Amino acid sequence: MKNHKLLLLRNIIILVLSLLFLVGGGTCVYTDQLLGKINYVAPDSGTGEKTGDIFQDGNASSGTADAKAGLVGGLYHDDAVTNILLLGTDDYQSSDVGRSDSMMLISVDTRHRKLKITSFMRDMYLAIPGLGSNKLTNAYSLGGGKVKGAKKIVSTLEANFGVDIDRFAIVDFSAFPKIIDRLGGVTITLTAGEAALVNRYSGDSHKVRAGSQNLNGLQARYYSRIRDIGNDYERTLRQRKVFTSLVGKMKASSLPAIYGVLGDTLNLVTTNLQKNEIVSMASNSLTYLNYPVSQNRVPADGEFQVLGLDVGDCLVPDLDACRQSLAKFIYENDIPQGSYS
Repeated sequence: MKNHKLLLLRNIIILVLSLLFLVGGGTCVYTDQLLGKINYVAPDSGTGEKTGDIFQDGNASSGTADAKAGLVGGLYHDDAVTNILLLGTDDYQSSDVGRSDSMMLISVDTRHRKLKITSFMRDMYLAIPGLGSNKLTNAYSLGGGKVKGAKKIVSTLEANFGVDIDRFAIVDFSAFPKIIDRLGGVTITLTAGEAALVNRYSGDSHKVRAGSQNLNGLQARYYSRIRDIGNDYERTLRQRKVFTSLVGKMKASSLPAIYGVLGDTLNLVTTNLQKNEIVSMASNSLTYLNYPVSQNRVPADGEFQVLGLDVGDCLVPDLDACRQSLAKFIYENDIPQGSYS
């Protein structure tokens, strides 16, 4: 089944962000070996991508007093807020470039000292620059897949929602159970219906029940992709719950356990974050991972219509409302105004 082949890419992606935060620990030699596993893509100055170090200003160690904020090319930008788009794709077949089934913007907000997660609904009907209007999930394949597809999603989100996206990361979904198991599972509060589905379909013989449960890799993977209860809104909520638990696990894990996960997964990451930027993130990892986590979804309730269009049932967003609520969520009362200089 098409709907059941997706392995909750979003959860792997958000875990990898935590892993990237922590990769700076330990010896320099081993850290360099780990960083060398990542598939790096150089930012392309010809596409409007930022080519300088995105952590030069407004990081956790230097403070935000001198961090600039304003409109850059019509987009909201704040040096004290780093926006990283994390993508998971269903391109597991060599003959199919796939779609971006998972799209999550992680905002590292050092101005308000928060880690903010925004899920973008895959079935939003949006204008894709240069390619007409379609579902957001199709922007990846229409843009050419892989790195080209990721850049097309970035440009689509920026054009429609007006928020500057600094970097992106694409993560393969295949190691999800191993990652969860290496960290000792994730703690999730299950409903009776969710527990029944996990027991029936996760592929693991250990039974769970309603209430707070520690899910292993197979169970967490299936929990995150449940579609038989509620709809895609509930599914993205489950994914954000897994993220919150993963951050807690990362903070409590031993360094050998963290290195074990890194060794297994960093080769599955493709990103235009550069080595020095990842090291900058790592140097502030303990600060970032102790920020409170806030969650958001675009479009929010009341900000869209469900319409049957030529590409199927779509969420047609109220773009003005979505832009305002997204900017308010990321920048709070400090929404950048005026030209950046």
